[in-house]
Amino acid sequence: MKRIRTIGVILTIGLALSWLADPGLTTETKRPGRDYKVYFENTPNELHVYKLYGRFNGKTIFILGGIQGDEPGGYLSADLYPDLVLEKGNLIVIPRANFHSIVLNKRGVNGDMNRRFDHKEPSDIDDQIVTIIKQLMAESDLFLNLHDGSGFYSERYIDENRNPYRYGQSIIADASQAIFSRDTLNLEEMARKVIEGINARVENSEHKFHFMNTNTLAPDTKYPEQRKSATYYALTTFHIPAFGVESSKSLKSIELKIRYHNYAINEFFKLMGVEPEHPAVLFEPPKLIYLLVSINNKESRIVENNGTIQINCGDILRVSHIESNYNRGLTCDVVGLGTTQDFQKRMVILRPTSIIVRRDNQVIGQVGIETTAPAGDSVIYFIEVNGEQRKISHDQTLNVRRGDLLKIIDVLIPGMNSAELQVNLKGFVPRGSYNDGEDRNYLVDTRGLYWKKYSVDGAGKKYPIVVTRDSQELTRAFIYIRD
Repeated sequence: MKRIRTIGVILTIGLALSWLADPGLTTETKRPGRDYKVYFENTPNELHVYKLYGRFNGKTIFILGGIQGDEPGGYLSADLYPDLVLEKGNLIVIPRANFHSIVLNKRGVNGDMNRRFDHKEPSDIDDQIVTIIKQLMAESDLFLNLHDGSGFYSERYIDENRNPYRYGQSIIADASQAIFSRDTLNLEEMARKVIEGINARVENSEHKFHFMNTNTLAPDTKYPEQRKSATYYALTTFHIPAFGVESSKSLKSIELKIRYHNYAINEFFKLMGVEPEHPAVLFEPPKLIYLLVSINNKESRIVENNGTIQINCGDILRVSHIESNYNRGLTCDVVGLGTTQDFQKRMVILRPTSIIVRRDNQVIGQVGIETTAPAGDSVIYFIEVNGEQRKISHDQTLNVRRGDLLKIIDVLIPGMNSAELQVNLKGFVPRGSYNDGEDRNYLVDTRGLYWKKYSVDGAGKKYPIVVTRDSQELTRAFIYIRD
């Protein structure tokens, strides 16, 4: 894989140093081989980057999928390539650039990520991902951005679904030819050669590919928004050929979209002299086989798809492994808790719920959670102290040290819905929040509990947790802070 080119933009120093520390860039690469890096792990924005090195060195192609989350043909096609073994050349693959949007099946949770490449410095998570993509472009000889486009592109107007303003079944470039100081890139010539190879394999004449020139480099382009796109950035900053590959959203099956993307990618391989040792695997429907679930960081249980796990109310549950026929694009969501990605998170389970497992935005299975109610008619306060769960009952006192971090998870009163309760730690005011007297799930630094007038001992050490419903007090317990 080639050395990093000089980048004409300011990149985040931490990201640059982390990649330069990658032994695949600073030492002789083992061939054939693969490097793999995960950013923002176990978050909705998880980003997987794969670098494949051929048995013999050659050109480097960068495949980007899923920058827009509602275009599955692109990201599912890109997902077939990280497992290749290359005979010649190199490959960089990001199957799912915008994983959060893919899980929600939206174009972009924070707007269109493919319109952020004109940003100078990162301001949010999407910009951080774009910065990583920019840096990988600097290592590449060709950039491909995979999309599913509307309708079918045609140079002349045929009907509403097949005209010059549609994008589907096209190879898109920002110019027919781009001339730089040392290079002349004949983008249209390259694209048409690829299209010739694609169309030789496309049986349905209505699905043939066409070349689309957005003419983005021209002052009077009809597509000025493309100047914010990934292909325009790769072309104008690094002077490498860059193309958008568009299957049509109007195609009836996801398998067909994937196949056409594969045709295009494989033709670009031929064009650049990148030779796979093994072909891509066939697409098969994803399915959940089982979950491995940890209980209270001790016991582990295997729960098959559509099975049920029974635990005690207040147990801490963590999904530690998802077994599927795929190992990428997976999320698990503990319904009513956490986020869309709860993998490896410690979750306090207080009531029956379920775990939904998805591959991208498709539900592939689920597991039910049943809870055993607290014994008798006791009231239970669930409180975390420095991340460790504690339980106390009505009128009991929880002893902590000054500086400990507390979180009131919930209070269970038999026969009552906890959502109807208000749980108020007297003397605590959430920072930057309107004080409505509801203090569950706020992180409480005991160093900030100093209002003596709210302490029951008048010394600023013992504070009540008061539970009410409709302004009527039902129960209370206490926090005692030792200095």
